[in-house]
Amino acid sequence: MKRIWLWFILIAIVGVGAYGAYLYSLSYMGDLHLAKGEYDQAIEAYTKAVKLPPKCAGIHMKRGLAYKGRGDVDQAIADFTRVIELDPDDARAYKERGVAYGKREEYESEIEDYRRAIELDPEYAVAYFNLGVAHARKQDYDRAIEDYTKAIELDPKYAKAYNNMGLVHARKESFDQAIADYTRAIELDPKYAKAYNNRGSVFLQQEEPDRAMEDYDKAIELDPELAMAYNNRGTIFLNRGQSARAIEEFTKAMDLDPEFAMATHNRGLALLEIGDPKQASWHFFSACGMGYAPACKKLEDAGDFELEM
Repeated sequence: MKRIWLWFILIAIVGVGAYGAYLYSLSYMGDLHLAKGEYDQAIEAYTKAVKLPPKCAGIHMKRGLAYKGRGDVDQAIADFTRVIELDPDDARAYKERGVAYGKREEYESEIEDYRRAIELDPEYAVAYFNLGVAHARKQDYDRAIEDYTKAIELDPKYAKAYNNMGLVHARKESFDQAIADYTRAIELDPKYAKAYNNRGSVFLQQEEPDRAMEDYDKAIELDPELAMAYNNRGTIFLNRGQSARAIEEFTKAMDLDPEFAMATHNRGLALLEIGDPKQASWHFFSACGMGYAPACKKLEDAGDFELEM
């Protein structure tokens, strides 16, 4: 009889071990797919795992990240909410749900979640950074600067926080401070193409096109697919009267981002300069259709243009 009970115990132990191994393998496979950006496969593996007991907040978190990566915001919010139900003190779950709310343009819920994440983890630099983004989006620039400053205080090497603070200072027309912020971001991350592009834009606003061009050139060297840098470089060529070269730059920006309304409008301006009003009007029409107000204004002012379809 004793031997029979030992067999039952052994079978139970082996069964639990096999079950645990299966659950682990599903989670591990999901992790591999998630790391590769294979979101559908990751979601499939995590979904199998969450159906098994015990309920695990971590797997819901990872599935939420996969849904977020796939652009399925509603499902991501559902998973992050489930994490919070299972573990109400998980600061990252609030931060991630805040990001998802922001993508759904539910900005008050976004801000509320970032604040809750900070309450749970007062040293959560990324949560302060994201809160700064949310405040900047609402044009609450002073609070955004406070948030970015706190993020930098917690993480002095936070290059993105310096870059974003530069954006806010530029919008407040504090151009010297904006340049200082972008320069610090570049010092911390010498391969930060967007910071070079952003600093170049401030130089251009300060009527220093040569310094702006140097920064745009560097941004493109670091990131050949940065459409905004081509557009900005095209603007300098257009201002210099080099319309053909400007068209090349705007065309490259549009190739990289076909929905880039500003570049489409600017290419129209360059086409006007070389004497092609029909093609110019088509570009203004297209940019206006993307919601770019200056292009719509150009169409209103250009009564003699003919649109050729």
